[in-house]
Amino acid sequence: MPENLPAYLTYKQARLSELRDALSSAKPTPTELTVTARVAGGSGVRPVQVREFTIVTDSSAALAGHNLGPTAPELLLSALASCLAHTFLIAATNEGITYEMLEVEVRGTIDFRGILEVSTDAPVAPQNITYEARMAVNAGAEQLTRLQFEVERLCPVLQALTQALAVKGRIVRQ
Repeated sequence: MPENLPAYLTYKQARLSELRDALSSAKPTPTELTVTARVAGGSGVRPVQVREFTIVTDSSAALAGHNLGPTAPELLLSALASCLAHTFLIAATNEGITYEMLEVEVRGTIDFRGILEVSTDAPVAPQNITYEARMAVNAGAEQLTRLQFEVERLCPVLQALTQALAVKGRIVRQ
Protein backbone atom coordinates (compact mmCIF):
# COMPACT_ATOMS: atom_id res chain seq x y z
CA MET A 1 0.00 0.00 0.00
CA PRO A 2 1.42 3.44 -0.90
CA GLU A 3 2.61 5.44 2.11
CA ASN A 4 1.12 8.84 1.20
CA LEU A 5 -1.20 10.59 -1.24
CA PRO A 6 1.47 11.43 -3.87
CA ALA A 7 2.59 7.77 -3.90
CA TYR A 8 -1.04 6.67 -4.15
CA LEU A 9 -1.57 8.97 -7.15
CA THR A 10 1.38 7.32 -8.90
CA TYR A 11 -0.10 3.90 -8.12
CA LYS A 12 -3.55 5.05 -9.28
CA GLN A 13 -2.18 6.41 -12.55
CA ALA A 14 -0.71 2.98 -13.37
CA ARG A 15 -3.96 1.17 -12.52
CA LEU A 16 -6.04 3.65 -14.56
CA SER A 17 -3.73 3.19 -17.51
CA GLU A 18 -4.16 -0.59 -17.31
CA LEU A 19 -7.93 -0.25 -17.04
CA ARG A 20 -8.10 2.17 -20.00
CA ASP A 21 -6.09 -0.29 -22.10
CA ALA A 22 -8.37 -3.17 -21.12
CA LEU A 23 -11.55 -1.18 -21.75
CA SER A 24 -10.39 0.15 -25.13
CA SER A 25 -9.85 -3.37 -26.47
CA ALA A 26 -12.94 -4.98 -24.93
CA LYS A 27 -16.52 -5.17 -26.10
CA PRO A 28 -18.42 -2.32 -24.42
CA THR A 29 -20.23 -3.75 -21.39
CA PRO A 30 -21.39 -1.36 -18.68
CA THR A 31 -20.94 -2.54 -15.11
CA GLU A 32 -24.23 -3.35 -13.40
CA LEU A 33 -24.68 -1.82 -9.96
CA THR A 34 -27.16 -3.39 -7.55
CA VAL A 35 -28.07 -2.07 -4.11
CA THR A 36 -30.84 -3.44 -1.88
CA ALA A 37 -32.46 -1.74 1.12
CA ARG A 38 -34.57 -3.97 3.37
CA VAL A 39 -36.66 -2.43 6.15
CA ALA A 40 -36.06 -4.18 9.46
CA GLY A 41 -39.39 -5.01 11.05
CA GLY A 42 -40.21 -3.28 14.30
CA SER A 43 -37.39 -0.74 14.13
CA GLY A 44 -37.77 0.75 10.66
CA VAL A 45 -33.98 0.66 10.30
CA ARG A 46 -32.97 0.22 6.67
CA PRO A 47 -29.81 -1.86 6.17
CA VAL A 48 -28.55 -1.32 2.64
CA GLN A 49 -26.61 -4.13 0.99
CA VAL A 50 -23.91 -2.99 -1.46
CA ARG A 51 -21.79 -5.88 -2.73
CA GLU A 52 -20.37 -7.47 0.46
CA PHE A 53 -20.98 -4.35 2.55
CA THR A 54 -23.94 -3.43 4.73
CA ILE A 55 -24.64 0.20 5.49
CA VAL A 56 -27.21 0.88 8.19
CA THR A 57 -29.48 3.80 7.37
CA ASP A 58 -31.96 5.28 9.78
CA SER A 59 -33.79 8.45 10.72
CA SER A 60 -33.70 10.74 13.71
CA ALA A 61 -36.10 10.22 16.60
CA ALA A 62 -38.34 12.98 15.20
CA LEU A 63 -39.07 10.71 12.22
CA ALA A 64 -39.54 7.58 14.40
CA GLY A 65 -35.95 6.48 13.85
CA HIS A 66 -33.22 5.45 16.24
CA ASN A 67 -30.34 7.53 14.78
CA LEU A 68 -28.36 4.35 14.06
CA GLY A 69 -26.99 5.57 10.75
CA PRO A 70 -27.18 8.26 8.12
CA THR A 71 -30.41 9.13 6.35
CA ALA A 72 -30.85 8.53 2.64
CA PRO A 73 -30.37 12.25 1.82
CA GLU A 74 -27.16 12.20 3.88
CA LEU A 75 -26.03 9.14 1.91
CA LEU A 76 -26.76 11.04 -1.29
CA LEU A 77 -24.45 13.85 -0.15
CA SER A 78 -21.94 11.22 1.03
CA ALA A 79 -22.01 9.57 -2.37
CA LEU A 80 -21.44 12.95 -4.01
CA ALA A 81 -18.53 13.81 -1.68
CA SER A 82 -16.88 10.44 -2.23
CA CYS A 83 -17.41 10.52 -5.99
CA LEU A 84 -16.06 14.07 -6.26
CA ALA A 85 -12.98 13.11 -4.22
CA HIS A 86 -12.39 10.06 -6.42
CA THR A 87 -12.87 12.09 -9.58
CA PHE A 88 -10.40 14.69 -8.27
CA LEU A 89 -7.89 11.82 -7.98
CA ILE A 90 -8.60 10.60 -11.52
CA ALA A 91 -8.45 14.11 -12.97
CA ALA A 92 -5.19 14.78 -11.12
CA THR A 93 -3.57 11.78 -12.79
CA ASN A 94 -4.84 13.00 -16.17
CA GLU A 95 -3.55 16.54 -15.56
CA GLY A 96 -0.24 15.59 -13.92
CA ILE A 97 -1.23 17.18 -10.60
CA THR A 98 -0.16 15.77 -7.23
CA TYR A 99 -1.91 16.42 -3.94
CA GLU A 100 -0.36 16.28 -0.50
CA MET A 101 -3.88 16.37 0.98
CA LEU A 102 -7.38 16.25 -0.48
CA GLU A 103 -10.80 16.38 1.15
CA VAL A 104 -14.22 17.24 -0.22
CA GLU A 105 -17.05 18.60 1.90
CA VAL A 106 -20.60 18.60 0.55
CA ARG A 107 -23.40 20.58 2.14
CA GLY A 108 -27.09 20.85 1.44
CA THR A 109 -30.42 21.53 3.07
CA ILE A 110 -33.59 19.51 3.37
CA ASP A 111 -37.02 20.82 4.27
CA PHE A 112 -39.07 18.12 5.96
CA ARG A 113 -42.23 20.18 5.42
CA GLY A 114 -42.15 19.04 1.78
CA ILE A 115 -41.59 15.36 2.52
CA LEU A 116 -44.29 15.32 5.21
CA GLU A 117 -46.66 17.36 3.01
CA VAL A 118 -46.96 20.11 5.60
CA SER A 119 -46.40 22.71 2.90
CA THR A 120 -46.91 22.32 -0.84
CA ASP A 121 -44.41 25.17 -1.33
CA ALA A 122 -41.58 23.31 0.41
CA PRO A 123 -39.27 21.26 -1.82
CA VAL A 124 -39.03 17.50 -1.36
CA ALA A 125 -35.53 17.05 -2.77
CA PRO A 126 -32.40 18.28 -0.99
CA GLN A 127 -31.56 21.86 -1.98
CA ASN A 128 -28.62 24.26 -1.95
CA ILE A 129 -26.07 21.52 -2.58
CA THR A 130 -22.54 22.86 -2.65
CA TYR A 131 -19.11 21.30 -2.45
CA GLU A 132 -15.73 22.55 -1.35
CA ALA A 133 -12.58 20.68 -2.35
CA ARG A 134 -9.73 21.41 0.03
CA MET A 135 -6.30 20.41 -1.15
CA ALA A 136 -2.63 20.90 -0.55
CA VAL A 137 -1.45 21.06 -4.13
CA ASN A 138 1.35 22.62 -6.11
CA ALA A 139 -0.70 23.90 -9.04
CA GLY A 140 -1.51 27.30 -10.46
CA ALA A 141 -4.92 28.92 -10.69
CA GLU A 142 -5.30 27.98 -14.36
CA GLN A 143 -4.52 24.32 -13.64
CA LEU A 144 -7.02 24.29 -10.77
CA THR A 145 -9.72 25.84 -12.96
CA ARG A 146 -9.12 23.12 -15.57
CA LEU A 147 -9.09 20.47 -12.84
CA GLN A 148 -12.46 21.61 -11.48
CA PHE A 149 -13.92 21.69 -14.99
CA GLU A 150 -12.75 18.13 -15.63
CA VAL A 151 -14.04 16.88 -12.27
CA GLU A 152 -17.46 18.41 -12.83
CA ARG A 153 -17.54 16.96 -16.35
CA LEU A 154 -16.52 13.43 -15.31
CA CYS A 155 -18.03 12.87 -11.84
CA PRO A 156 -20.83 10.29 -12.29
CA VAL A 157 -22.80 11.21 -9.17
CA LEU A 158 -22.57 14.95 -9.90
CA GLN A 159 -23.73 14.28 -13.45
CA ALA A 160 -26.66 12.18 -12.17
CA LEU A 161 -27.71 15.03 -9.88
CA THR A 162 -27.37 17.81 -12.44
CA GLN A 163 -28.72 16.15 -15.59
CA ALA A 164 -32.21 14.88 -16.25
CA LEU A 165 -32.16 11.16 -15.53
CA ALA A 166 -35.00 8.71 -16.03
CA VAL A 167 -35.61 6.31 -13.16
CA LYS A 168 -38.11 3.52 -13.76
CA GLY A 169 -39.86 1.77 -10.90
CA ARG A 170 -42.27 -1.05 -10.29
CA ILE A 171 -43.91 -2.79 -7.37
CA VAL A 172 -43.56 -6.55 -6.97
CA ARG A 173 -45.97 -8.19 -4.54
CA GLN A 174 -44.20 -10.75 -2.29
